[in-house]
Amino acid sequence: MLLQLLTAVAALAGAACSLLAEGSGAAAVSGILPFTAGGFIYLGTVSVLPEILRDSGPAQALLQLLALLAGVAMMLLIAHYE
Repeated sequence: MLLQLLTAVAALAGAACSLLAEGSGAAAVSGILPFTAGGFIYLGTVSVLPEILRDSGPAQALLQLLALLAGVAMMLLIAHYE
């Protein structure tokens, strides 16, 4: 229960920081984007990779890993062309 409260408070703090950084332009984006992308990649790999390795055969695990890497590649392409 306490951990859920901490998560909710962190989400509100993140929303407040993003609203405060709204007018600061490209400097804020160049600092926040790598941190956010790294967080998403970390969460995706920490939660997905153990399930892939535990619950499926080698062929299915390879397909799922390739799909995960394709998602990371799409994020990089979007960040590059945006």
